[in-house]
Amino acid sequence: MAKCQRSILLNILQGARTAVQLTVHDDAKSFLVATGALLRAAEAENSIIATPAWRMATAPRDDDGDAYFASVADGGTVVAAALYSRSSGGVLLTAGPEAAFGLIAADIAQRGCQPGHLVGAKASCEAFTRNWGEHTGETHVLRFHLRHFELTASPPSVTARGSMRLPHPTEHGLIADWQIAFVEEVDMPNDHTRMRSMIARRLDEGLIRVWDDGGMVAYAGYSEAGGTEGAGDTARIAPVYTPPHWRSRGYASALVAALSRELFDEGKRALFITTDVANPTSNSIYQKIGYRAVADHFHFDLVSRLPDAT
Repeated sequence: MAKCQRSILLNILQGARTAVQLTVHDDAKSFLVATGALLRAAEAENSIIATPAWRMATAPRDDDGDAYFASVADGGTVVAAALYSRSSGGVLLTAGPEAAFGLIAADIAQRGCQPGHLVGAKASCEAFTRNWGEHTGETHVLRFHLRHFELTASPPSVTARGSMRLPHPTEHGLIADWQIAFVEEVDMPNDHTRMRSMIARRLDEGLIRVWDDGGMVAYAGYSEAGGTEGAGDTARIAPVYTPPHWRSRGYASALVAALSRELFDEGKRALFITTDVANPTSNSIYQKIGYRAVADHFHFDLVSRLPDAT
């Protein structure tokens, strides 16, 4: 992906003329500096952007070089932001004015990028695709209706047989297999190789916990986020998975509660988790732990338009 620092000005009439300016940032750190106030204003839902951007700023990897970071300002105030990476295949959007996402879509299209999906507020995604379709002929179809939850205090423990622990090295392959099973079960648009690589990195970094009841019966991962310097003060918990034959025994609830307590003990001030609204079990168990629903997002696949019927 071509990288450059540039701005595009768009004048729109809303009673008075307002300059809306798109800036494409060279790196994650400058992006976080520019968008920090916007991302913190709606922290739970914007954690889908802040978390990977913070990781790229503090622990960059070789495959981060293709990341695209954009912010849009109105009168000098940042009002929208986007992150796109070819490795993940998706464009992540904040809320913001319609004109902002038209600029972002036009710029990504002009760079020859081919994202496979969008995640963000419904209005943001629809504003993006209106412009995207003009450039590419593609439209969007809904895959998931997502709900973001936030926890700001350490929860009580949840009673279940067994206890949380770090995974043993001999279990790493099984956890990767479970991750593939999770991806297939929820019909996520991800390839197996990338999922195995992601799980391997998290295992190496100590970001996976398992629930043990005479052996591993569930696992959960997390990612930290924060400012551009020092340790992260927030975290996103994902994925969480229990194989079907061990469900309905309280393992996932107990694991998420125990992991949440550990993270608060380490100094986190807020935790975030995201669910599929169509999954009543996950939505229920997190709320029972104390997580509060704060916002909805939507995951749209970008697909070719079907020809008009004649």
